[in-house]
Amino acid sequence: MSFWKRWIYKQRLKQGNVLNYFEQLQKWQWLDQKALKQLQEKRLSNLLLHAYRHVPYYREILKESGVITSKEQVNLSAFEKIPFLTKDIMRKEFEQLKSDDLNNREWYLNTSGGSTGEPVQFIQDKEYSEWLHAIKLLDDQWSNREIGDKQIRLWGSERDLLVGQETTKVRIGRYIRNERWLNAFRMTSEQMKEYIEVINKFKPIQILAYVESIFELAKFIEQNKLTVHYPKSIMTSAGTLYPYMRETIERVFQTKVFNRYGSREVGDIACECEHHQGLHVSALTHYVEIIKEDGTLAQPGELGEVVVTSLINYAMPLIRYRIGDTGVWAKNQCNCGRNWPVLETIAGRVTDHFVKKDGAVVHGEYFTHLLYHKEWVKKFQFVQKDYELIVLKIVLRDATKNPKMYLAEDLNSIIKDIQVVMGKDCVVEFEFLDDIPPTASGKYRYTISEVR
Repeated sequence: MSFWKRWIYKQRLKQGNVLNYFEQLQKWQWLDQKALKQLQEKRLSNLLLHAYRHVPYYREILKESGVITSKEQVNLSAFEKIPFLTKDIMRKEFEQLKSDDLNNREWYLNTSGGSTGEPVQFIQDKEYSEWLHAIKLLDDQWSNREIGDKQIRLWGSERDLLVGQETTKVRIGRYIRNERWLNAFRMTSEQMKEYIEVINKFKPIQILAYVESIFELAKFIEQNKLTVHYPKSIMTSAGTLYPYMRETIERVFQTKVFNRYGSREVGDIACECEHHQGLHVSALTHYVEIIKEDGTLAQPGELGEVVVTSLINYAMPLIRYRIGDTGVWAKNQCNCGRNWPVLETIAGRVTDHFVKKDGAVVHGEYFTHLLYHKEWVKKFQFVQKDYELIVLKIVLRDATKNPKMYLAEDLNSIIKDIQVVMGKDCVVEFEFLDDIPPTASGKYRYTISEVR
């Protein structure tokens, strides 16, 4: 049966350009640096020229910045003079950002997850969708999953069709692709037991999951001494993969975690290969910059804001788009031999880091470390309400106990550790809750700054 499903799936892919794009990506990953740079510049120039000729918003911007010369030639040396694109601009200039050739495209409307506030709408088309599918196939190949291999998806967001409510067409598509979907929004103890039974029966080659969801499932398996099928790989996305999470997931599932980074606005941007020495940026579908607070380019090892130009969305070009995440370029290339740029890490949302009155930034991971090994904590979230006010929300593992009675020493220690970095006048308030839900996009945020 798996043979026929795989055959039908490949026949479907052959009806479009997905397999052709996949073959191109497979070749492009091994280009030498000179050939890679030349091809990337060509693809970037083609996008910019299209934006100048067909997108009203960019017509004057590209001319004024000097990127498009009077003879309609592309001057990439002026690329960094193009103003950043933000979500606010996308909302305000939505009509002007549309390409005027949409009538010739099979386009559709999409919406961001809205993990940091109000979602934003944008347009994508069939060509973009096929490129995105091809990128996923390459990422899967890196993680030992070939086309049609069994996959469990621990997934689902409020803006997607939730598991159990799909149309017949959707269910047939998942069956042919050899996918089983488990709802990451329904993870009670009983439901996690059911998920483990599904995994053990289906025996997937790969599990694709929200970071927080697979981490929760791994902890549940370990705490309850349960047996689970070991897949060849686990692909994580939609959240920050902290080292302690990777360690737990790999220990429980006895396999390697492959971290992938992307967004709804621009698709999958980067993924780990089999060497796990950082995330390879898909350089011929995404042009990525990391920008410091002063607007200059970050050097390897320096934390900055991720700015993305999609090279595959001509329906609504997103050029120098401030995606809202922070990241660090790796200091060294990966040993795998691929010359695509390597991100050492994606360090979370810009608003995951806290800021002091003097403008100093405190990395969000400092706070998460404070609760890593607290056995009494089931879930937590730090929220910076003001420069000197932090609210720590906690879901207790044992809700029957009075937290302030039996945790007084721990709570005082947490306050002191926070004041070390935020100042002695910083007030820390505790809220003990029954649950801390993820955002509408399915992402779980451990730290949120409402000051930035």
